Amino acid sequence: KEAVCVILDVGRSMGKESGGETRLDLAKKAVQMLVQTKLLFGKKSDEMAMVLFGTAVTENKLNEEHPDHYKHVQQVHVFAKPDLDVLETVSAVEVEDAEGDVLDALFVGLEMIVSRVKHLKFTKRIFLITDAGGPIRDDAHIQMLIDEMNIQEVKLNIIGVDFAEDEDEDEDSGTDGRMGDGEKKAASRAENEIKGELLLKQLAQGTGGQILIGSEALTALNFIRKRTVSMVHKYKGPMNIGALEIQVATYGKTSVQNMPTLKKESAVAVEQNGLDTGVRMVRTYYNKLGEDDVEVEKLHRIKAYPYGKQLVPFSEADIDNLKYTCDKCLTVLAFVPIDTVKRYWCLGAVDCVVPMKDAGVRNGLKFSAFVHALKKEKLAVTARYVKRKNATPVFALLTPEINPENECLYLNQLPFSEDYRDYVFGSFEEKHKPDQNQRLAMRNLIKRMDLNTMEDEDGFEFEALNMEEVFNPCLRRFYQNVEKRAFDPEVSIEELDPAVAKTLNPDEKLLISAKKEVKNVVERFPLQVVEKKTASKNKKRHWRDFLSGDGSVAHVSAMLVQEDEDLIQAKKLKGASLGGEGIDTKIKMDDIVAHKVDMVGSATPVEDLKAMAERKDDPDIITRAIKEMWKIINDCVQESFGSAGYPKAVDCIQALREVCVKNEESSDFNTGLEAIAKSFRDRKAFWDMVVDAKMRPIDKTEDATSKYTKEASKKFLTPDETP
Repeated sequence: KEAVCVILDVGRSMGKESGGETRLDLAKKAVQMLVQTKLLFGKKSDEMAMVLFGTAVTENKLNEEHPDHYKHVQQVHVFAKPDLDVLETVSAVEVEDAEGDVLDALFVGLEMIVSRVKHLKFTKRIFLITDAGGPIRDDAHIQMLIDEMNIQEVKLNIIGVDFAEDEDEDEDSGTDGRMGDGEKKAASRAENEIKGELLLKQLAQGTGGQILIGSEALTALNFIRKRTVSMVHKYKGPMNIGALEIQVATYGKTSVQNMPTLKKESAVAVEQNGLDTGVRMVRTYYNKLGEDDVEVEKLHRIKAYPYGKQLVPFSEADIDNLKYTCDKCLTVLAFVPIDTVKRYWCLGAVDCVVPMKDAGVRNGLKFSAFVHALKKEKLAVTARYVKRKNATPVFALLTPEINPENECLYLNQLPFSEDYRDYVFGSFEEKHKPDQNQRLAMRNLIKRMDLNTMEDEDGFEFEALNMEEVFNPCLRRFYQNVEKRAFDPEVSIEELDPAVAKTLNPDEKLLISAKKEVKNVVERFPLQVVEKKTASKNKKRHWRDFLSGDGSVAHVSAMLVQEDEDLIQAKKLKGASLGGEGIDTKIKMDDIVAHKVDMVGSATPVEDLKAMAERKDDPDIITRAIKEMWKIINDCVQESFGSAGYPKAVDCIQALREVCVKNEESSDFNTGLEAIAKSFRDRKAFWDMVVDAKMRPIDKTEDATSKYTKEASKKFLTPDETP
């Protein structure tokens, strides 16, 4: 939690114009952004106070104790949770015909923070917004103020309105960079303003604070507005590597920020200015008994899980017993080469694993050695990860990270078998594969538009799109409009801030620099427009349309021929646009049937099997086809009239073997052949045909997953003979 005191200068010099608006207008925008950030993203325990100096009125505690000092300083808001009243106060502030001492205001703000926080655990911060135009009569007290702020651990941020940009002074003072024409601003500022600015820089340097120019501050405040998240560990305990234990803690690194939940309230209570406008949801369950709906009390309700069309009931005790129980842990399972890990295996958010601070130096050294060893050997770690007792176990991947700031392991969740989606996609035909020139053109385009190797005006490379500066447009637009509606319920919905929208669109300079490469890609991948014919094959054609000419047979025949030629030409153009020389307009009936086969029938089992094996839209279809084929073979032998059905059964086995070898389904084929042998080996006529056709099991030389060696496979057909 944080205690923030905002100190705003409203003195006479703040009425000067700068860039078409007064200095105070710029300062008020900065303060409004600070308050809005606390309202939207701050913690519930954060508190804020506000002090104005340069006011005609004097109202502060230090002045009450010392009437001759701390004049023209006014406390307008004591420490409390920020609300709309603070924003309304800022909006109503105007320039006053007085001047206040900035050091007096800082002492008042410091006293307010110390009185409020005392020994509580607060982060203490002062934001000072001023042009340094007022007199600083007690500049000898600067060192006293610096010492006191350092003792109280109060951080100071100064937003300088119209401060000059001076690179040499920036390096000496250690403050942030400036924006604007420094020399012009310095020339336009009064002598006392320049002196005050130098004193404030000295103050910032002594307290380790920051100084931002007004326009720069607005940009910075607009981009740093993110929800504050407490640094809370997800797991704290040992990381077990065999018998070795390293005490670690895990923290969230990335997590999806969802849209804020909208709170419901009573419109009636709002209209009547009620104190409590909130509403609550009450859920009621009913069961239809006869014609009436009867309410079911909680005591009489039970949970049930679907099992097919049936519902299987479970009591609360059963549900508790169903839960998987385990202790929290982070156990290393194995080490894997990091280049074998596929990017699409990583699920969900990313956690950061670091050594525990209070576990000692030796523990940190063990962790550091472990990370460096993984990095050197280019290895990653698979582990079992349970955040807390009885939590769902996670199959995790730990990858080493070493940078100047820290050494850690990044933890990603890996999918279990049930999480993996094994989709089957068709491959490109040979005529659709890009040639060498097309691949080169696309490679050059990618290289030119690489954001990591962008060059500035001086030829230095830089990263053009930093992910930490890319904001969620949905969230930003939502917050932007909530801020407006808070003041005016009738205000219209605004469009997205251009600064945020810019990061979501291609960079204009980047596109201009890649103009040559884009043109080359367009030339290498030509597109041809295929005009859609208005007349379709299924469209009804009436004789009156053809008899609109002279009505002769020759005229009708000519129209039919022309229509067929148009259809063929359109198909050729479509084929050429896809990279081929045209398409074959003669469609065979076998091709149509092959795409519709969904089961192996008894009429044409071999053709049905091959058609199903060619389908790529269902990953389970080959297994189903093999099972159905073995049933056909079994029926052919079992129901054969004499030996009439045996040749068909052997042909089916031969076709099935070819398909299983091609698709590496040796297990299903060999299991089925073993079942056939067990059932029909005593039918000599049939088994002799099988032996003559050499329909032996698939061996390891044909499919590495087979359990049969080549010798065992040959011996299968004639077990009593030596192969």
